[in-house]
Amino acid sequence: MTTCSAKSMTPVSEAARLLMVSDERLRQLVKLSYIKPSVRGHYEHDDVIQGYIKFLKDEERKGSKVAAQSRMQDAKTAEIELRLAEKQRSVIPLDDAIYAIEFAAAKFRDAMLSLPARFTRDMGERRKLEALVHEEVNNIGKAFGSARRYVRDGGADLHASEGDDPSEVRAHD
Repeated sequence: MTTCSAKSMTPVSEAARLLMVSDERLRQLVKLSYIKPSVRGHYEHDDVIQGYIKFLKDEERKGSKVAAQSRMQDAKTAEIELRLAEKQRSVIPLDDAIYAIEFAAAKFRDAMLSLPARFTRDMGERRKLEALVHEEVNNIGKAFGSARRYVRDGGADLHASEGDDPSEVRAHD
């Protein structure tokens, strides 16, 4: 076993200055067992440095553990907020939104395609009306397809591509 020489011993104030901490902080590190206690007010130079490095590594581990716990808590909070938003219907699941669009599109298509037969029994007039209805059903089908893609993938404003102003669209009573 090697003995400490007077050369490797450092006074309290010098050891604290070396670590860039106060004398009191150095004593705290001794109480926490990171640095071996002094011998007559002097610390072994190597013990001071190694003890402080151990302290810093422990603090780093504690910090990364706390950061991981914080990230986990943030993820749990976000999940709870999302479930609450779904419950309040301020957000809806993607599949529900797409189903609603497809349901509305199918009902609209069926209603439009039945109009010519309901409107006239004159076959000539009915064929003309069917051609117009089919053209509009195709156009509106494309719009529903764009709406479905928009809901599924996000992206550009639906009205920007068509030149429509959403404030001009009004439901008829």
